[in-house]
Amino acid sequence: MYLPLYNVSEKRCLVRIPVSKLGFLTVLLPLLAFIICIIMTMYKDFERANNTHCNVPNVFPSISASIGNYEPQNSIWKTAIYVHFPLRCFIIYLRWKYYQEIILENCIIIVNLAILLNIAENLSLLGLTYWTSSYNYPYHEIFFKTFIGTSIFYMLLTCILLTQYRRKPHMSHLERNSVKLKWRAFFINVVSFALAAYFFLRHNSLCEPYVYSMFGFSEYIVVFSNIAFHMTTVYDLKRRNVCISTRGIAVE
Repeated sequence: MYLPLYNVSEKRCLVRIPVSKLGFLTVLLPLLAFIICIIMTMYKDFERANNTHCNVPNVFPSISASIGNYEPQNSIWKTAIYVHFPLRCFIIYLRWKYYQEIILENCIIIVNLAILLNIAENLSLLGLTYWTSSYNYPYHEIFFKTFIGTSIFYMLLTCILLTQYRRKPHMSHLERNSVKLKWRAFFINVVSFALAAYFFLRHNSLCEPYVYSMFGFSEYIVVFSNIAFHMTTVYDLKRRNVCISTRGIAVE
């Protein structure tokens, strides 16, 4: 995407789009697709999705079963991820520029590391979307582990940078809310992932009823908390706009 380096005020802006709306749309697409896939799986593929090697009763299907094993859920999820990916890359770029502006200069290397982790997180999301657990489990597992690892460390670095290493220690009301929500989403994400890992291992070793459902429900919280964390970009970039003119695209 071409981002010209000229003063936005010197040109006539044909279309002005608030970055906050782009950020909201970016997280809304996968969120809606995820909810639709879960509901559809529980409605029309309940028995198959909740069937495990233990043959014990369950009520919540895993994410892999909900978005990767059945149609049209698989197509809905892939479409949402592929369509929103370019927007997500653009938001990552804007977020990087924002961090460069507000984080201390001697922490720029850490900022760049955080952005690289965010890029790896999104590429891993593409990978585990394309290589589903039923299609190619080894690849799916690699991308899933990469996604979880990079997302957790990205969230942690971002929270620390925005809390401790700002150029100006004073934060606006929006900035305080953004940081507060980021920390909450991060802690919920880590705890829910730890619970998901525990329930998954317990299910495989003890084969107790509904334990796999608790694993699936914990997975849902991991997804929702990850989406909530990225949703805070709406606060960070609330005063930015994308301006489309005859000369190109610029951010003001």
